[in-house]
Amino acid sequence: MAALNNKIIPIEISMRSLKSEAAAGPRGRRYSISTRSSSTFSQNDLNEAIMNMLHSAPNQTCRRICVAVDFSKSLTSYINTDAIAEQIEFGVKVGGFLLALQKERDMSSLYLSQLGLDSKRELLLAYPETDGALDNLSSWPVSPSNKQKQYKSREHFVNFLNRHRYELDSNNATATDEISFYSQTIEIFIKWMYDSVSEFDTGTIWKTLVGYQELIIASEYIGRERGYGIYYYATGAFMDRKHYLLFMESQDSARTHFASARMYSVTASDIYHTALDAQNQTLRVINDLREDIKANNSLVSEGSLEKAKRWYANMSIYMDVMRSAQRKLTAKINGLLKNNSNADMKEMIIAGVIFSGIVIISPVIIMFVYKLTSNIQKYSLNIAKKTKAVNREKKQSEAVLFQMLPRTVAEDLKQTGSFNAEHFTECTIFQSDMVGFTQLSSNSSPFQVTDLLNTLFSCFDDRISIYDTYKVETVGDGYMVVSGVPRRNGVRHASEIATLSLDLLYHVNKLELPHLSGERYKLRIGCHSGPVVAGVVGSKNPRYCLFGSTVRIAALMESSGEILLYSKQNTDQPLLLLAIERHWWI
Repeated sequence: MAALNNKIIPIEISMRSLKSEAAAGPRGRRYSISTRSSSTFSQNDLNEAIMNMLHSAPNQTCRRICVAVDFSKSLTSYINTDAIAEQIEFGVKVGGFLLALQKERDMSSLYLSQLGLDSKRELLLAYPETDGALDNLSSWPVSPSNKQKQYKSREHFVNFLNRHRYELDSNNATATDEISFYSQTIEIFIKWMYDSVSEFDTGTIWKTLVGYQELIIASEYIGRERGYGIYYYATGAFMDRKHYLLFMESQDSARTHFASARMYSVTASDIYHTALDAQNQTLRVINDLREDIKANNSLVSEGSLEKAKRWYANMSIYMDVMRSAQRKLTAKINGLLKNNSNADMKEMIIAGVIFSGIVIISPVIIMFVYKLTSNIQKYSLNIAKKTKAVNREKKQSEAVLFQMLPRTVAEDLKQTGSFNAEHFTECTIFQSDMVGFTQLSSNSSPFQVTDLLNTLFSCFDDRISIYDTYKVETVGDGYMVVSGVPRRNGVRHASEIATLSLDLLYHVNKLELPHLSGERYKLRIGCHSGPVVAGVVGSKNPRYCLFGSTVRIAALMESSGEILLYSKQNTDQPLLLLAIERHWWI
């Protein structure tokens, strides 16, 4: 046998991984309660909300999905329960095999301590026990992913173990070599037991399973402690510090894992106190022997077969307590699994009945939902049409309002319902009328008067739109425009009105009276700059009006102005711009 350098590889399942397993739950998953946020439809998205209602049936869908999920979950749990029960039952058989392997390890260590033929005889008696426990296994427990050839199958392992037994004397192995060899083998089987249970969703029994696994690991470390103790008493002392530390490590690890098992399983804690209370004398003997081994103060390196057997016998009693705890935990786990299996079966039956009921009444529900959605669709279309009509009328009313009032003033009225009068320190007012309109009206029909005013004012409306001006009102043949109100434009108001006046003269000169061919419009224009107060007058038919002396002076300027005609051919009638203080004529 190749030398193992007296080194034991610790079991890979550490306290840290077990604590993280305990915090995360079975299979390393953390359990949390998730909440679903509920959403509501916005009133502004009426059409979208209605279409969502038409194309979805959340209650029925939720019921079907929930029933299907519950049924699937119960079925999976039921299958897992049976699988876990089988694994636990098989794990008990593996535990018996590990117990026999631990005994063989101790007897082999005792034999190599060179204490005589009696130990050889006991070792030979341990071989059939191990072989019988191995044959009792219904399947091979080691994972196929294990790359070591000797563990690929039962036959490979039997050949490997028998070869080691036959070569025990010829390889000159030491007692610690044997402890290391068997410990590595036992570790592989323990790791399989841990991984096989961790692969399942163990639900509410995961703490008990963790306690069961911790007991198995604690038993192995106690077995190692027993093996190193046998080596100590067989040789008389630990020959080097390494063997002493391995003994202490096995003892501390066993205590740690057993404490963890008691923490996760109440049953393990009860068994511990009950069983050990009945074995107080044995426990005191073990503690005395442990203190003796810890002291390691033998003056003569001479072994004692009697002390070795005494240590073995008392530690075997302690290990029997562990095995008793394992058996009781196994019974408890099987009871819990049976309860879970019955509960899962009940849930599957209930879910099946509910699902069958849903399937039976689904046609009725579908017909009802179809009629309901058809009615909702009709109502939604009607609402959509009425909504569009309301929006269209709203736009028309806003357009009329914007024609009656400036846009900024109209927006304020819509938001606040009122508009306070505003003072403007500087603006320019334009007023005009038709010369001879009174006489022309008396000689024309009402329709002709309306037609000639419409022609003139349409020309005015087209031209003022390209300037920074606002049309205030028309009264008869009078036309009033202002610049600098309601939007202030600094000192540009005078130039805007002056340019507009020249533009109007030019374009009006090209117009003829509709019912009098050859006759042209004659205008009189007056302008004035100064302060005004602007405000909305009236509530039923509100008007944006200007008040102040500037309005009155502009009217006087217009009434006292000269008749003006714009003509490029007649240079004897130049365009006059007379400015007296802030009063000016065109």
